[in-house]
Amino acid sequence: MSERSGNVRRAVVIGGGVSGLATALRLLDGATQRGLDLRVDVLEAAPDFGGNLRTLAHDGWRLEWGPNGFLDNEPATLRLVERLGLSGELVRSSDAARRRFLVVGGRLREIPASPPAFLRTDLFTPRAKLRVLGELLVPRRRDLGRAAEDPATDESVWEFGRRRLGRDFAELMLDPMVKGIFGGDARRLSLAAAFPRMVELERDHGSLFRALAAISRKRRKAADAGPSGTLHSFREGMAALPAALARSLGADPRATLVTSRGVASLRRDGDGWRVGADDGGSIACDAVVHAAPAHAAAAHLRGLDPALAGQLDGIPYVPMAVIALGYARDDVAHDLDGFGMLIPTCEHSRLLGALWTSSIFPGRAPQGRVLLHCMAGGPLDPRVLDDGDGALRDRAVAELRGLLGLRGEPVMVQVFRHARAIAQYEPGHLALLRRIDARLADLPGLHLSGSSYRGVSVNACLKESESMAAAVLDRLAASGPRTEGGAA
Repeated sequence: MSERSGNVRRAVVIGGGVSGLATALRLLDGATQRGLDLRVDVLEAAPDFGGNLRTLAHDGWRLEWGPNGFLDNEPATLRLVERLGLSGELVRSSDAARRRFLVVGGRLREIPASPPAFLRTDLFTPRAKLRVLGELLVPRRRDLGRAAEDPATDESVWEFGRRRLGRDFAELMLDPMVKGIFGGDARRLSLAAAFPRMVELERDHGSLFRALAAISRKRRKAADAGPSGTLHSFREGMAALPAALARSLGADPRATLVTSRGVASLRRDGDGWRVGADDGGSIACDAVVHAAPAHAAAAHLRGLDPALAGQLDGIPYVPMAVIALGYARDDVAHDLDGFGMLIPTCEHSRLLGALWTSSIFPGRAPQGRVLLHCMAGGPLDPRVLDDGDGALRDRAVAELRGLLGLRGEPVMVQVFRHARAIAQYEPGHLALLRRIDARLADLPGLHLSGSSYRGVSVNACLKESESMAAAVLDRLAASGPRTEGGAA
């Protein structure tokens, strides 16, 4: 690849997942709007783009390697879908997916979805219900919103739930919710980092119930209440999004996309950067957006800034196995009329939960079949991947057999293994990000992006891709062409 010259600016994006690809596209779109002559290289170590957004389609099955969908309440995601011409490919989740279930006492129990349903449910004792209703009387914390400045104030999700809503609610509702989103442990996850909106609601309204009432009133008064937060995917699966991003970038002569080319090192090069590739080559550039996981960034930066690399290594990930099971419809007694089920830690199960995938989106299973996605692993089962595929399959079938009335054997089994599935924002995460940002201030032109830092969802990554691209372009527009450093 040629060195940059003249007034041409060059940015290298490391990581071809949805964060990296979306940032690259936003960089080029923004450069066009600003009149900047920009070239963008995207380097992906794997053979294919997409990261965890992969869809395996075979024999009428459509299996997701990672996320199954995204909520339609993030404008940045909707803008990107429109930009890529994918609006016509969107698939809305079924109405059945509004129903969610827990495994409590060894049997399936539907999660109450409204105040009247909560009052009627026998999931909670009368005393536990009174404790939840007593949330209105719990005073707000005086140190809310200070987790980045003072890690001692950083409350876990479980601690927050116990303080405001009671222990029973924390154990039966928040614990499995965290498993479903992060694959993690509510007792070891920072509320401020993982669910900052909860901190804002308590700070601004003093009570979650008062906050929800205020939001409801605001929505009723608004002429355009905005997206409803309904789960969506694409007709061909979530892989359609990175595939469309790669196509759009591939059609732009200013972009160079390369797979199976990893990064070996990052170093300063004059007032710019040089990205050393694992094939011995290198690229000189004005800006680097590192959109691969934090542990990959740590490996690439260890020789340049050991302290920063150590901070990035401090962001933990959890292992996870996803076991896809296909059954004949007649061999599953349960109607599967819902989104799926989560399993609280107090149930002592080796599964985190299961999605009833063929009930959520159409076209995920052949006619007369049903598809289940089971999740195992997380911080409480760190050796999950020591088991072979057969053992993981047997575990999932054994757990679900009595709950769903499974008969016979699955007609399709596929196991997806994630050694580092999802970043865990443990208490102190926001303070760690502040220290990382302080180190980055001494490394102008280097930017970190992706699910390791400020949100693990597809929506969070795509929202950040807009702000990240804007920050890179602001710097490029304000600085002159880079001064070349030494020879590669």
